[in-house]
Amino acid sequence: MTRPFMFAILALLLATISACTAPQPDAPPAIFLDDDMCAQCGMIISDKRFAGATIVRNDREEQEPLLFDDFNCMVTHEQALTEYTVVRRWVHDHGTGAWVNAREATYLCSPSLRTPMASHVAAFEQRTSAASMRNSIGGDIQDFQAVWRSLSLNSGCADATNPEQSDSLGKP
Repeated sequence: MTRPFMFAILALLLATISACTAPQPDAPPAIFLDDDMCAQCGMIISDKRFAGATIVRNDREEQEPLLFDDFNCMVTHEQALTEYTVVRRWVHDHGTGAWVNAREATYLCSPSLRTPMASHVAAFEQRTSAASMRNSIGGDIQDFQAVWRSLSLNSGCADATNPEQSDSLGKP
């Protein structure tokens, strides 16, 4: 093979590989603990278990992540957000540390949870994990809309004080 032909094949191969491994624009971002700052309160993000991110599209149609140290900061920031369109929200699973789509997560609201900005909210990928922690520390299991509404109304975790109660998903 001729040298120009080999370079063309190599360039095509590299372009194909980079296209396959390019990150999705709405994928969860990297958070650098003890370095990144919360977009709402400006606090250094130091506890991955409560950190979250909102992927937004700005007026130039560019997507960017906004990082938060607590679910409460995400809610508060988005209430004031006017120049962006929310593309996706991400939260960390409290137990595993894995990113979870915020709308698909299950949330435990408990006064026993010491969160960075006092939301008392932890996210879980699996409802069973949230229920297990509730059995240990008490609280209320909620879905995304219920916990978002509670925090939006500044009422905190509604009914998160009785560990014997049924959860807001309608399950005992």
